[in-house]
Amino acid sequence: DHLAGSVGSSIQSMRVMLADGSIVNVSRDENPELFNLVVGGYGLFGVILDVDLQIVDNDIYQTERQIVSYKNFPEIFENEVLPDPNLGLFYGHLSTAKGTLLDEMIFYKYTKVDSGDADVPPLGEVSSIKLRRFVFNFSKLGTVPMSIKWYLEKNVEPKIESCTVVPRTQAMAEGEACFVSRNDPMHDSVSYIRNDLKNETDILHEYFIPREQFIPFVDGLRKIVQEHDVNLLNASVRVIHPEQNFLNYAPGEMYSIVLYINQPTTPAGNEKMGIVTRELIDLTAAVNGRFFLPYQLHYTPEQLQRSYPMIGDFFAAKRSYDPGSLFTNPFYEKSG
Repeated sequence: DHLAGSVGSSIQSMRVMLADGSIVNVSRDENPELFNLVVGGYGLFGVILDVDLQIVDNDIYQTERQIVSYKNFPEIFENEVLPDPNLGLFYGHLSTAKGTLLDEMIFYKYTKVDSGDADVPPLGEVSSIKLRRFVFNFSKLGTVPMSIKWYLEKNVEPKIESCTVVPRTQAMAEGEACFVSRNDPMHDSVSYIRNDLKNETDILHEYFIPREQFIPFVDGLRKIVQEHDVNLLNASVRVIHPEQNFLNYAPGEMYSIVLYINQPTTPAGNEKMGIVTRELIDLTAAVNGRFFLPYQLHYTPEQLQRSYPMIGDFFAAKRSYDPGSLFTNPFYEKSG
């Protein structure tokens, strides 16, 4: 949801068990410091027992795809996407094909419709998981397979997408329009992205970029991908609003660039991923962005401090709430 932001922004309150066994209520008004430490705190401050979330209606959307140049995307987003009050969901995919690498872009729009007495079936199993996984694995094999994957995403997927809702007042008038409930695009399969092939893995990266720096960042990203022959499987664009959590990755209005990269699980593969990661973090810092922490630990202490200048205070708060380090994770063990 390009208007709502992260799941964290939907949290009204939580009950949290602290390291000493005590249970406290936290919200933006009650124990606000602890609230902002727990949200985005990577499990270091306590056990979340339950959460009160703000929810919204399961609206009916008409789906649409638009293909543009990445250079035109920021203007289209500001002038067409943001002002549209009926646009409920939005995200983009950048091309990973060699001929249009990070240049051509598909963005996906879900526009609210007055569906009348619509038939909205319950969510079921996600379809075509094995086919989607096959296409993903096939695309790793070189330039031609990756180009075929991008062609399929542009030209074939729209013809076979699952249109789950039949609005009684809309179906005939809209012809071949595709309708879904809000829950449909929010409901995907983890199995689809799980790599179970031997001797390799697929790694997520995420970088938060000020909106005005989108084009320079993509240009720099393309250069790094080409120089290191990165096997880039997917590059998505999402919308991020300012966050209030203590370890803040979004101090302003930003785009999130989410990368999915294939690598061999060998010493050489890990070394190359480390080099690429550090170069991408430096690129992000050069455009006043920040990188997301919970992935591989290839960043240097200097890069962590530069992107998260509050990191010292974060670790001090951790030691205050949990002096015995009952709650831990690899990130804290490396950097704390």
